[in-house]
Amino acid sequence: MSPADPRLEALFGDGASAFRTAFDLLPDPVGIVWAIRDRSGAIADLQTGYSNPAMGRTIGVPLEASIGRRLLAEVPQFTEDETYQRLCRVIETGRPEAVEISVASGRGPVGRVRGTFLHRVIPLGTDGVLSLVTDLTEQRRMEDELRDYANVAAHDLREPIMAAGFFTDLLAQRLADGRTPENEQLLQSVRRTHARARTLVDGVLEYARCGTSLAVDAVDTSELMADVAASLASAVKRLDGRLEVSRLPTVRADQAQLGRVFQNLVANGLKFHADEPPRVTVSAERHDDSWLFNVRDNGIGVPPELADDIFSMFKRAHGDDVEGCGIGLAVCRKIVEAHGGVIWAEPADVGGTVMRFTVPAPHPSG
Repeated sequence: MSPADPRLEALFGDGASAFRTAFDLLPDPVGIVWAIRDRSGAIADLQTGYSNPAMGRTIGVPLEASIGRRLLAEVPQFTEDETYQRLCRVIETGRPEAVEISVASGRGPVGRVRGTFLHRVIPLGTDGVLSLVTDLTEQRRMEDELRDYANVAAHDLREPIMAAGFFTDLLAQRLADGRTPENEQLLQSVRRTHARARTLVDGVLEYARCGTSLAVDAVDTSELMADVAASLASAVKRLDGRLEVSRLPTVRADQAQLGRVFQNLVANGLKFHADEPPRVTVSAERHDDSWLFNVRDNGIGVPPELADDIFSMFKRAHGDDVEGCGIGLAVCRKIVEAHGGVIWAEPADVGGTVMRFTVPAPHPSG
């Protein structure tokens, strides 16, 4: 059970223990904040009281250290924050409030929090409020992705579909001429456009499916990369290239989806090669509580202004110069972020690109 809160005990007496027992079981964060008043009765500060284990995990503060913290004493400028003003307002008016908030900084006066949340504030006695927090981050992310799908369907898929219709109309007008060279060329254009539209649709489906449900287990990424290298061996040989892999760690991840990340990044390193034969190296290094993986190539590189955009759906850094539909890196980002990591691109020291991504490192007990 969470530690006792003296002001909660004073308010509820013997019922305080049952109150804490009930809210300790909730999966959503719950916490109490108490008013500290000056001699005139005005709120001079807010003090943290009871919080359930879910709240402790969310803000990153142990339960035993979460009671009795004076918020303005720690961060005086918190008076300007809407959350502080909301808590004070509910204490003063006795009327509950509920609002959706987005926190981007990751740090605040209460603890480290990042994401989108529904914050419900309920009066508790005359000097307290009960905060109930529902994490909406994943829901809002999925809604954003659905909007992206709609934009893709309205923009990217419209072009090949309209082109196919145009070519089909032309071909219909010339059917009486038989299989002329011009008609054969139109027929090939229809087939190419159909193939591109199908590739785009397949790409949207792949993006929708990846990163949504992870079967997490211990994954030896050295063995995983060996499988990737075997699957790309013919491409490496055809291009007279080299794939070099350093010793890689064991992480907790979805093996199939993490393998897709390595497959896409190495394949891109081979595909976007310069005049000399492609050389791709894969390595990893420990950074705090994560493993940082590096996939380095000596290819044509990524324009600096597109370093982040290349991870968007159907964004192609080199246009139609290189075959592809621009879905691979978007899939990589979705999978990496689903694992709790980040992915980005950097120019390599002597030309080419380094694709870097992180995966949380297992705890020693894991």
